[in-house]
Amino acid sequence: MSAGSVTEYTDNLSENGKKYVSDFIGFMREQYPQIDSKICFSMPMWLAGEKMKDGYIAVSAAKNHFSIHFSEEGYVTNIAKMVPACKTGKQCINIKYGDDESYQIVKDHVRDFNFFPHS
Repeated sequence: MSAGSVTEYTDNLSENGKKYVSDFIGFMREQYPQIDSKICFSMPMWLAGEKMKDGYIAVSAAKNHFSIHFSEEGYVTNIAKMVPACKTGKQCINIKYGDDESYQIVKDHVRDFNFFPHS
């Protein structure tokens, strides 16, 4: 069953998943208060425009890691060079639960993702 809202999504996560996904949601709300999150492809997503092709960032949780997804594969490649402890997936960085150092580096570079206008 897929979540209908961001709250429903986080409510159904493991303790680790809830901790990190909720933190990232709070981070995005702080950085981009003008962009509302919504559920797309069964995960919280922030769209830069009307469609995914306009740019997006999303977050999802798995058993042993959480992922931050970007609409540009090249952006994932650049961030991956800075966080060698993390694996990458298709357009995402997979961060192991508890790897707060890598998570902070990724968050620092989310601010540079040029698809989103800062408020």
